[in-house]
Amino acid sequence: MPWLLELLHTISYVTIVPLAKFVDASAEPIGLAKYLPAVGALIGLFLAIAYLGMQALAVPPFLCATIIVVLWLVITGGLHFDGLMDTADGLCSHQSLERMLEIMHDPRVGNFAVIVGVCTIALKIAALSTLIVAVPSLVVLLLLLSPSFARLAETWAIGRYQYARQSGKGKVWHDSTRFPQDFLWAMVIPAGLLLTAVFKGHSSTLLLLFTAITVAIGWLVAAWLNRVLRGHTGDTYGAVVELSETLPLVAFALYTTL
Repeated sequence: MPWLLELLHTISYVTIVPLAKFVDASAEPIGLAKYLPAVGALIGLFLAIAYLGMQALAVPPFLCATIIVVLWLVITGGLHFDGLMDTADGLCSHQSLERMLEIMHDPRVGNFAVIVGVCTIALKIAALSTLIVAVPSLVVLLLLLSPSFARLAETWAIGRYQYARQSGKGKVWHDSTRFPQDFLWAMVIPAGLLLTAVFKGHSSTLLLLFTAITVAIGWLVAAWLNRVLRGHTGDTYGAVVELSETLPLVAFALYTTL
């Protein structure tokens, strides 16, 4: 089953799950973008199980949210978060396009990266802790949907927009993605999760609203980064994921409490 090996390869590439016995982790990630939302769903399942465990232990909301966000970073190895920080350093430098891309490629962490990184973590913790109090029964589903739809936005960015550099770790993702075919395949898992939750009667209006917010923000972030940088890079792919996870949670938390 080639698709299973490709899925395992994707998991090994974008998470810390040890799969060396099954796949060659050093192989190029060719044609794997369509599996990203499926991996997001697995990440969401891991987070949802952790949340249910903490709920059973009556862990306070703020501590529960903090642990979830830490686990979120750990399971991905900080891959997308690193991309967000590098992107922040480049964009906030207000330099020429060429210079911004150079700054993003620099492995050193700058002031803007730290500021944006800290703000992102703080917002995600605050939003989750608010939702745990406001709509505790929905948090499991939000944790399942958020990573999957955020990576659907990443798949869109990978396939829809050109690569901003002549080379880079993210270029093979772009070059080997068939658009829109792979994007349509990528929609299957997140759409299936959403439809299952809706047909089960789990606050369908709220879930559809959350999904609409996530899709809209993911599309806007991907389009904005493309406009500013005239394309995308491996770093901006990570930024799309992080912002498509964090900002919808914040917006939804505000909606449920106002």
